[in-house]
Amino acid sequence: MPFETDGFFSSDAEGFRRSVRETEPFKAWFDYALGLNRLGFDTLRAVQTALSDNRQIALNVQFVRVHQSFQSALILSERGLVPDARVVLRSAVEGAIAIHALAKDAGFVEQMIEAHYRSQRTQARVLLDKFSASFSVEEIANMNKAIADADAYQASRRKELTEIKWEQVAEKHCPELYQLFYRDLSSDGTHATINAAERFLVVDGAGQITDFKVVPDTQGLVDVLSAASLVFIWAAGPYAETNGLVDKAAAINNRMAEFKALPGAFPRESTRAS
Repeated sequence: MPFETDGFFSSDAEGFRRSVRETEPFKAWFDYALGLNRLGFDTLRAVQTALSDNRQIALNVQFVRVHQSFQSALILSERGLVPDARVVLRSAVEGAIAIHALAKDAGFVEQMIEAHYRSQRTQARVLLDKFSASFSVEEIANMNKAIADADAYQASRRKELTEIKWEQVAEKHCPELYQLFYRDLSSDGTHATINAAERFLVVDGAGQITDFKVVPDTQGLVDVLSAASLVFIWAAGPYAETNGLVDKAAAINNRMAEFKALPGAFPRESTRAS
């Protein structure tokens, strides 16, 4: 089953994955990233979350999310799905920003709750207004409940519910994450931009488009593994520190020293908060 027939479900895909994992410089990066993955699980096992503490729940679940997205990015990368790995990482960056905000601002969890109610109400109103004929009586009742719940929460807060603007949050707590990662991964990963489209084009030496990429590719692989590792570290540091895991925080900092020695590591590591 060749790639041209079955794409990434082809039996050749496993051969590509093994080749990538065994070939330098990719092998060094995957070995490093898998070490971070194990450190992530060690850190998760060391934490007991107080289920009565909304802030700790919010911070810890964001790390679970970032860690899982980190693993997803590695799985996509080793299969030559580099553009999709960048999309997943964009989500992880938002989680990392949330971790920094929660670690530094005890009130940020309330902003997250507010934003949740506001989003649920907005979505319910739009669906009821434009697509109500597409839903069952039970679904419509649930939407009306979402609106009522949001209205009640707003009344309890005695102010209009607001949404979260992640650029503003990052500017206050971790501007590097937004400016160096969030923007970059949005512009050629998440959004339908020219930059994103270029990752799916085959271009010859004269700069002419000759074909579309429909098979696994290693272009940009080191860059995405480098970014994935840094995003994980940015999230893991404050997660460990906020949960009082001094030894894990030290281990994470030690991994930064190893990062700098990897082939093709880009200079963003110098911006990471200690």
